[in-house]
Amino acid sequence: MTSQKYEQTRSCAKCGYEETRFLDELTAAFEETRTWYEPCSKCGSTDFSGGSNALPLLSRQQLELWAINDELHFSQQDEDLILASSINLELLLEFLDSPQTHIWQRRTLASALYVLWYDAYPETGESYLHNAEFAKKVALEINQRTSLLIELGASKSEEFGEPLWYLGSYLTEEFEKHKP
Repeated sequence: MTSQKYEQTRSCAKCGYEETRFLDELTAAFEETRTWYEPCSKCGSTDFSGGSNALPLLSRQQLELWAINDELHFSQQDEDLILASSINLELLLEFLDSPQTHIWQRRTLASALYVLWYDAYPETGESYLHNAEFAKKVALEINQRTSLLIELGASKSEEFGEPLWYLGSYLTEEFEKHKP
């Protein structure tokens, strides 16, 4: 864990007072731990408008906590998109492959793999992210884990049918269509 502090700000909707506090890496990483419950220190209101959170880059320490606790979220919405960073591929694979990782986290990691492939593949995703070599590498990792992905409900199979709801069907459809 880094000793760096991450700035969080908010504005009181009642009096306009702006507050800032600094969080450590693990507190700043998760929605549940960065929630600011204290009332406005100037007027005592609990109504706030606006605010910002500086978020740390993904780290092994964060994943170690998140992997075993299905009540922690980097983001309640689109968590797979947040995790899908090419610099974290090896770390994502390590936690995806670990049976100690909670099943919902493994499913999110599986989805993040498909997002990584989709974003990098030249015929899909945003043009600024295209990287055919990286897409090929991710596709190889996905293909090596076919049975795991079926077990997690992240791949289409005759037994289970379509992937689970958490994995956008457009991701798996595109992968199957362009499968290397």
